[in-house]
Amino acid sequence: MIRLAAFVLVLVAALPSGSIGSLAQIQGCAGAQTQTEMNECAAREYKKHDAAMNDIYQQLLAKLKDPKQKEMLVEVERAWIAYRDKFCAFQSGETVGGTIHPLIETNCLDEKTNVHTAELSRQLHCQEGDPSCVH
Repeated sequence: MIRLAAFVLVLVAALPSGSIGSLAQIQGCAGAQTQTEMNECAAREYKKHDAAMNDIYQQLLAKLKDPKQKEMLVEVERAWIAYRDKFCAFQSGETVGGTIHPLIETNCLDEKTNVHTAELSRQLHCQEGDPSCVH
């Protein structure tokens, strides 16, 4: 138990401020006892959130009628994925080679994915007349 508490403190200190999604993920994985279990739990949580994001993306893509808007969304998504992956590789770079690396990198991917899911959801559920939304 002391080892888990110490791990959580180290992990929270390593997370960027405002990492609500990552903190929720830590709480969801609180039962994990080993580094391998923590890594696997974080990967499961990220996979679940990534699937939810992809569902919203597909709904938004289907909602768009203008082929140019659809093309732009596909391009934006590709660019966002490249950004997310490179940023998280950068952010977790100090842990490469360590057993905690998969956890740190996955938490970053999960955090970025949760933020992007909210962005896509906002576009999907945009109010008519909002000039910042695609209709």
